[in-house]
Amino acid sequence: MKNAYYAERVPTGIKGLDEAMSGGFVRDSINLIAGGPGSGKSIFALQYLIKGIVERNEHGVYLTFEERRDKLVQYMKNFGWDLEKFEKDNKLRIIEISPKDVRKAVYNKNLGLKYGTARYIKAKRVAIDSINAYSLLFPTEVAKREAHVNLFEMLRSWGVTVLLVAEYDVEEDKGSPLDFEVDGILRLYNFKKGDTRTRAIEIYKLRGSKHSTKTFPLEIVDKEGIRVYPEQNVF
Repeated sequence: MKNAYYAERVPTGIKGLDEAMSGGFVRDSINLIAGGPGSGKSIFALQYLIKGIVERNEHGVYLTFEERRDKLVQYMKNFGWDLEKFEKDNKLRIIEISPKDVRKAVYNKNLGLKYGTARYIKAKRVAIDSINAYSLLFPTEVAKREAHVNLFEMLRSWGVTVLLVAEYDVEEDKGSPLDFEVDGILRLYNFKKGDTRTRAIEIYKLRGSKHSTKTFPLEIVDKEGIRVYPEQNVF
């Protein structure tokens, strides 16, 4: 990859966050959105796709392994996002797919997944929710690593900028083997202090890029989605 600091950027569309990331993700990179339950990972991933459509005319694909499409469509109306309309306009595709079908596509070099998702609507952004479901198909760490490499190779051939939702406890700071394989990592936190919880975000890794090292507050707002506050402290 060329020097990422000077590479073309793909903004998240979230005010304050892109500035903290030197403009956003690197074009055609593969990135993790990692966090525990309730941290806002799926909302972030869909907002990334919606902002791409609305603000930059970049179409998107959302591959979901676990959540049903109809539930996603209904839930995201809370943020004013009409996913069905974007689908009808061929700007977005939400695809319920099993990890096993993705594995078949990767190892058989099945072009159907590519042409049925990214190529058909000329997508530039892809989100996969969640990478954990795919990783569970492989029994050993060596097999997982090989599977990730092959999956990433397929995704890079699509010419898209990818977000992988990853479920793990970022507060324990143990990380994941995927941390070494992806180009960027955003960690979403859902801290508990006393009897309340506070959400936050950290730009943990952004390969070859100058970025903020601060953990700053994040809020999930009705009719908007994710909002961040880079100048504020978490507590």
